[in-house]
Amino acid sequence: MVSTTHKSSNSSDGEALPQLISNKTLAYIHQLLQERPLFFYFENDIEVRFYAKRAEEYRRLLSMGKMLFLILYALITTVAILAFPEAVMANDLFIFKYVLTPIGLLLLLVMALADLPFFRHHYQWLATPISTLILFCVMLASVSSVDSSLAQHAAYDVMIIVTIICFGLRVQFPICLLIVSLAAILTVLTTVSLNWNIDWFKFAHFYGLGSAITVIIVALIERQERFAFLQELLVAHQTVELDRLNRALDKMSREDPLTGLANRRAFDDALNQEWDRAKREQQSIALLYMDVDFFKLYNDTYGHNIGDVCLRRVGQTLKQALRRPADLAARYGGEEFVVLLPNTNADGAIDVAQRILKHIDALALPHSRSKAAPHVTLSIGITFNVPQKQSTLTEFLAKADAALYKAKEHGRHQYQMEV
Repeated sequence: MVSTTHKSSNSSDGEALPQLISNKTLAYIHQLLQERPLFFYFENDIEVRFYAKRAEEYRRLLSMGKMLFLILYALITTVAILAFPEAVMANDLFIFKYVLTPIGLLLLLVMALADLPFFRHHYQWLATPISTLILFCVMLASVSSVDSSLAQHAAYDVMIIVTIICFGLRVQFPICLLIVSLAAILTVLTTVSLNWNIDWFKFAHFYGLGSAITVIIVALIERQERFAFLQELLVAHQTVELDRLNRALDKMSREDPLTGLANRRAFDDALNQEWDRAKREQQSIALLYMDVDFFKLYNDTYGHNIGDVCLRRVGQTLKQALRRPADLAARYGGEEFVVLLPNTNADGAIDVAQRILKHIDALALPHSRSKAAPHVTLSIGITFNVPQKQSTLTEFLAKADAALYKAKEHGRHQYQMEV
C-alpha cells in the first residue's frame, strides 16, 4: 500500500504547509526508478495522481482542439462528398448514414460532455466507447466494396484517427489497445454479416500493423512519462522538504531557544516594522522594557539550571499576559525582556504592565535573597510615542531604558514611565 502523509502543520503566519510524501512511498518510488520495469502500474494514490494529471492534459487538449476536430471532420466529409459523390450516395446512402452522420453526432456528443466534471474525472472510460465507434465508422468505409478509391481515402483517415486517439486523447496504453481491438472486431463482424469481401492482407497491413506499431509507441512513451512523473514527485517532495527546513531554520534563528519567545533579532525586525508603520499612520507605539529583579542572586542561590527554569517560566508568563496577536514578547538578552505594543497609548501600556506584574506575582517563584519580595519579581520601564519625522528609534529605546532604571531606583517590583 502506498500513501502520502496527510499531516498539515502551520507556519508562524498561519499558512498551511504542503504535504510531504511518506517514507514508504519514497522507498517505492526509488525502487521503481532503480529497477525500471518494462511496463507497470503505480500503486494506489500515485496511480490516481498520474491519472488526474493525464485527465487535466486531456481536458486542455480537448478544450484547445474542439474546433480543430470539427474542422478535420468537415474537411474529411467535404472531400468524401466532393471527390466520391456516387460512392457516398450508393447503396441507399450507406456511407452517409452509417459513416459520416454517426461520426458527426459522436463528435457533437463529445463537445457537449467535454466540460462536465464527471466526464473529466472518468474521461478514459467515457472516451473509450465514443472513440471506438468513431474509429469503427471510418474503418467501415475503408473496407467497403462501394468504391475502391473511397476505401483507400478512408484507410488514410483510419490512421489519422488512430493517431489522434492514441496520442491526442491521453488515454493509457491498455485503453488504446482496447479501442483499436474493439474497433477491429466490430468491423470484421459487420463486414461478415454484410457478406463483404475484405482484402485481409491489406486490412492487416494498413490497420493491423499500423495500429500495432502506434500502440507499441504509446506504451513506450507512457513508460517514460511514468518515470518522469516519479521524478516530478521526488522533486516536489524535495522542494517541500527544503521549504520546511528553511522555515524551521528561520524560526530557530528568530526564536529564543530557552523561553520560546522571539529573540532579539526578531524583536528588532518587528520594532523597525512597527515604528515605520506608526510613523506613516501617525499611531501610538509603546514599549515595555523589563528586568528580573536580583537575578544574579537567584542564580547564585539556586544554580544556573534553576535559573534557566525561572527565565523560561517568566517568558511563558509574559506571553500569557498579552491579549492581542500583534503584541510581541521577546527575550532581549540575559534576564531582560521586552514587550512591543503597536497602536497602544500610555493607558494601554500601563494596563499591560500591571497585568504582567499581577501574573508574575501569581507565578510566585520563590526568591529567598530578593530585596523586593519573597518571590521572583520584575521591574518594568514604559515608554510610548507617536513617531514624528525627527523621532528616532535610538531615542525611543533610550527612554524605555531610562524608565527601567527609574523603576529599579524606586525599589523594583514596579513600573515607571518615561515619555
